[in-house]
Amino acid sequence: MTSFDYHRPKTIEEALSLLATARALAGGTAVTPARRGIQGVVDLQSLRLDELTVEKGLIRIGATCKLQALVEASGRLPAALATAAQLEAPLNLRQMATLGGTLVACDGRSPLVTVLLAAGATARLAPDDAAVDLASLLDARPQGLAGKLIMRFELPIPAELRYEQVARTPKDRPLVCVSLGKLEGKDGKPAVLLALGGHGVRPRRVPLAEAALARGDVEGAAGAVAREYSAAADAWASAEYRAYVAAVLTRRLGREVVR
Repeated sequence: MTSFDYHRPKTIEEALSLLATARALAGGTAVTPARRGIQGVVDLQSLRLDELTVEKGLIRIGATCKLQALVEASGRLPAALATAAQLEAPLNLRQMATLGGTLVACDGRSPLVTVLLAAGATARLAPDDAAVDLASLLDARPQGLAGKLIMRFELPIPAELRYEQVARTPKDRPLVCVSLGKLEGKDGKPAVLLALGGHGVRPRRVPLAEAALARGDVEGAAGAVAREYSAAADAWASAEYRAYVAAVLTRRLGREVVR
């Protein structure tokens, strides 16, 4: 059996000092398969980063909040968010996996990360409580998170948040998925965010599709996501299939959200 140093800090400051040479451990579902290459782990359980609050138009979710807690909070959270958490992993893994660990370890087929992108989520990082948008966090992992600790995620309660996917089975991870969120913009006008998943290293927003939806051009948005996946081929599906399905899902959600 591979041995490594185990630490369980009581404070954020202690955790940050240990993370310079060890890896964060929350639910363990991502760390365990890679344990042979790990020198040490920093168990985050004692830091109480598992909050889940909904108040004053803002949802706060601690980095060590379990995915199953999001499923069980379905009455307090947007339905698409709870549904995506349920689709992210089977029950036994949802009871261990944390939101922070899911973000750090995800690939492009993550339903939950796709929905969080469309919801305009941001992350708060120690040591300076800096706010980082989710796309930047995903691009920075893992090297860009060295010496930092994800504390929580924050997202405004959306006016609308929808999610659709196509998979081999209803409970399987998606071959293509689209999430659409309508938020209050800084200028008082609604902002529409579109996230596309099912392929690659992470889900991503599609700015050209968002701009089209802001104009009420659903067909233009469908064309933009099809172009985004025009080369998205892998062992699971062809690029032509993904481009076609992404356009269909975008039309469906766009007609529901953009009225």
